[in-house]
Amino acid sequence: MSQPEALLWKNLKQSLPSHWQHQRIENRAGGGVPDVFMCAEGISWWVELKIGKTSAIKVSAFQHAWNYAHHRAGGSSFYLVSPLEGPNLYLFAGDQGKNLMTHGIKSNGSGPVVPCLWSGSGFGDLVPKMLAIARERLSKYMIESSWVGVGDQSGSGSGLDDSGRGNSGLDS
Repeated sequence: MSQPEALLWKNLKQSLPSHWQHQRIENRAGGGVPDVFMCAEGISWWVELKIGKTSAIKVSAFQHAWNYAHHRAGGSSFYLVSPLEGPNLYLFAGDQGKNLMTHGIKSNGSGPVVPCLWSGSGFGDLVPKMLAIARERLSKYMIESSWVGVGDQSGSGSGLDDSGRGNSGLDS
């Protein structure tokens, strides 16, 4: 972990409410798993920390693949980018890895070329924004998904018989 990334993590960690679960992941073997896991109020998400020495952002093919697959599966993940030059932080959705690889945080005059979920100069607004986005994504995914057997125990594999008691399906 680079010094600037360690500082980004330290500042993010200090801004988190004490009752939130958070875990820094040190994965030196590769595989693209993001740097930080977070969970609050029953919602979980991942954060890939990125430091930009210029407007270019280094996203590995493994990081892009992991975050994109997680996003497609309905999960929430983010790229949190902190340029070395400048006070702003930028939050991007997990499916934007390829665009960040190509465009970085270049501006088109009205903001970053890659769609940005949030930008600002401090962590105070960032932390609740990540939770809100992850919550909204989960809610939208649950509503749009076709959940077979939701609210109906028949054929749901719930293991409950008609009385609501457990039924293993094995004769005793």
